[in-house]
Amino acid sequence: MKMQQVSKAYKSSMKQTFRNIGYIKAYIGVVNAEAQKRASALDERNTFTHYSNLQKPFDSYEVDHQYATAEQDFARVDGTMYFLPEHEYAEFFNQGIVTQDILGTVYIVFNFSGLDIKGLTIDFGECYPVEFTIENDLGVHSYSGNDQAKWVTEDVFEDTSWLKITPIKMVNGEGRLRIQQFICGISNTFTDKEIQSFSYKDYVSPITESLPSQDMTLTVDNKKLYYNADNPESTIGFMEIGQEIQVYFGYDVQNDGIIEWLSPFTAYLKKWQADDETAKFTATDRFDNMTGKYYRGLVRAEGISLYDLAVDVLTDAQVEEREYFIDPYLKNVTVYNPIPVMKHTEALQLIANAGRCVLTQSREKKISIRSSFVPDMTAGSIDQTSFSKVENILKDTELFGYAMASTDYSVVDETLLFVPEDETYVDVGYVSASVSDENGEFAEAPVIVVKMESAYSCFGLAFYFRNTAPTEFLLQTFNNDEPVDQIIVEDAQLEEVLDQELGLFDELVITFSKASPGSRITLDRICFGDATDYLLDDRELIGNSPVGTKEEKIKAISIQKTIYLESGENETKTLTSGTVSVVNGQEVEVTFSKASYGLEVSVEQENITCDIVESYSYFARLRFTGIEEGESANVKYSINGYEYESFTSLYTVQHDTTGKEKMWKNALISDDEMAADLQEWLASYFLNGLSYDFKYRGDPRVDANDLFYLQRREEERVLIRAHETQLTYNGAWSGRMKARRKR
Repeated sequence: MKMQQVSKAYKSSMKQTFRNIGYIKAYIGVVNAEAQKRASALDERNTFTHYSNLQKPFDSYEVDHQYATAEQDFARVDGTMYFLPEHEYAEFFNQGIVTQDILGTVYIVFNFSGLDIKGLTIDFGECYPVEFTIENDLGVHSYSGNDQAKWVTEDVFEDTSWLKITPIKMVNGEGRLRIQQFICGISNTFTDKEIQSFSYKDYVSPITESLPSQDMTLTVDNKKLYYNADNPESTIGFMEIGQEIQVYFGYDVQNDGIIEWLSPFTAYLKKWQADDETAKFTATDRFDNMTGKYYRGLVRAEGISLYDLAVDVLTDAQVEEREYFIDPYLKNVTVYNPIPVMKHTEALQLIANAGRCVLTQSREKKISIRSSFVPDMTAGSIDQTSFSKVENILKDTELFGYAMASTDYSVVDETLLFVPEDETYVDVGYVSASVSDENGEFAEAPVIVVKMESAYSCFGLAFYFRNTAPTEFLLQTFNNDEPVDQIIVEDAQLEEVLDQELGLFDELVITFSKASPGSRITLDRICFGDATDYLLDDRELIGNSPVGTKEEKIKAISIQKTIYLESGENETKTLTSGTVSVVNGQEVEVTFSKASYGLEVSVEQENITCDIVESYSYFARLRFTGIEEGESANVKYSINGYEYESFTSLYTVQHDTTGKEKMWKNALISDDEMAADLQEWLASYFLNGLSYDFKYRGDPRVDANDLFYLQRREEERVLIRAHETQLTYNGAWSGRMKARRKR
């Protein structure tokens, strides 16, 4: 997760003493979840093209590569459309539902009766029906005058088991009916005129000590009684827990009426209430709605990567691949221990912590497990002066500068030293041997190469130049010698912060192409990830003094390791037993208190069979057969097997002679190498135990886990990472932040 992208003008304008006007708009989805889940175009009455996709329109997939086909005023030759693959069994880009016939009909079936659907939202694409009908079990609804690709109606389709969409007239004439997205519901829109207040609280643990959380409250005007339960036209009777709420904030950057809108805050409806004055909606995050448990924990002698384990947990939780990001670095971390039976969210927390990652959810509710440490790096250059030490640009140490014959570089304020004749140099950063000509160009451009022990991706990159900055330089990143990103920076500042994402890379090449005439390149430090240009100063704190808290010193940090070994016993033991009332073919789930293996199941009744359908270290699924159809039976079963022997030990590092001892448990940690890495990561957090709590003006750009500089005194700025942010809006923004000092 990264700080939201905004324009430079936005950043500058928000720093004004008196800000310009801010705006808010909210969308609340009213979707019949049961209907949406059951909706299908698999019906024998439908005839579709062979390149249709019959599922993605119901799962909110977008059509992004459209094929040119023979229809009136449809195909374009401007390079925006694709030719169809010759073979009908080829893999096609998603086109959504496309009828075989011109002006063909589409049946949507639910395999369920009695559904009441409040409104429909259908994306027909650019060639949409102007006039059409929608029929359900109770009758026909006719629509004309449509002039939008994305069509919405608030009509209620009662007692529905199927819908039939019949185009009468298409905007392009003789065209096929297309359905790119189909939603059983609508989205209600609110603006500044209706929204009375908004609050949002965002929390992220920097060491994944607890789950991330987001809570939203939205209050709107209800004087028209649109959300009253007594109103038969009210939407409130069709609302369900889990409906999506999106809130957008906009800002009039130049005070000219042109609004810059930010990425929306997204949450899921948890409860709502309304009276004759207001309607209040409370919503929470995606993790709060993930209530299922993970049973698939296994003791693996051969091991499994944390990456594959995270994929297994997310797949088991029915999270689609497009809805999560897992740091590829985790492919290199192997674990052997089982995940105990726990919620999917808690299993993800366990994985993230074991891999030294931060677990977050984006504003779009994409789950992210991203590494939160910088791998070991080395820096080199073949173009540097005798006193230059390019390796120092990767260190967080005090550096000095030598006076040199370089344009706009040397000053006489005692901040620069003379170059010693005996070559006993102090620590400096990188200084190029090459000097730019009268045009600011180099005969041979200075180059710095940074290599990493493992591939790494980061949000933000900062360069700290001394006294003079280059006018142009090129960044190139590579992964396994393959190009990844290329960025040209022009008119750099002494502190040049790139507020953008860099894809996974293991090598960074910096080529300095231009500088001021007669100048060298003088770079003190590069900062990966911990980069920000957001300063919280007196204008942001509006007179509030941050409350700083220094935590108790840490004497030692201990990481508990656990290893599992087969018991070595010759005879099995009863792991669990019970009596269940079942019908023929019924499946029953059972769990074990200890990790187990070698399972066998038996039942007392002779005519009844019980099979283990699926089993893991803490879980088994049983299927009972042999029971007369239409009858049930009380069956006593017993599962025998072996229990793994588990052994625990501690990996301890002492950090002080006094203070508290921190014990850390993670069921996936089994060896000293993982324990040492985890301990070092935790120590960097706990030993820097200075935290802040303060109010500030508020900014919809800010999220938990963002970095800031906090202006503590006249000349002192400290780098902090927010772990909790709060934003409120009632015509103006205000905020609160809890953060921890980085260094």
